[in-house]
Amino acid sequence: MNSPDQFPAPPRREHPGRGLARSAGPDDWPIHRLLSIAARLDERWINRHLTQLGLTKSALDVLEAVAELQPANVSDLAALLCISKQSLGSTVRRLQGLGFLVREHGNDRRNADIRLTERGESALQAAEDLLHQLPHTGLEAENTLRGQLEHHIHALRQYEAHHLFP
Repeated sequence: MNSPDQFPAPPRREHPGRGLARSAGPDDWPIHRLLSIAARLDERWINRHLTQLGLTKSALDVLEAVAELQPANVSDLAALLCISKQSLGSTVRRLQGLGFLVREHGNDRRNADIRLTERGESALQAAEDLLHQLPHTGLEAENTLRGQLEHHIHALRQYEAHHLFP
């Protein structure tokens, strides 16, 4: 893991008559803004390519999570994806309408197992194949970023597990 000393903050530029100037770019943005903007740009880039499959990045996230947890329920999926059950419900209903997911109700009608259909498995495979064909920033850069993001997510989940939020 890299130490903070390896990535020193860039110097702020002095603006005549106004003191320190804000950067027009990401050089001195806080990490939360970098993450948010990177995520939005990534999602927009992926959405442009998934439209040919009738999917969005959010729908792909749900399909991947269902494949990972199968059988899944709404509570477990929402927790894994860090979204509300209500937001997830609308995406699940849309994916059901497309024939990608099926809900199987047991004795308790309030809970249902969510599974991929064959069509959903095919759509997920097609989406993954499509995204693997697109250009990337480079394996080393992506592996470094992946490790740092995994560490960041783990730290935030640990923090949330031990602190109460309103």
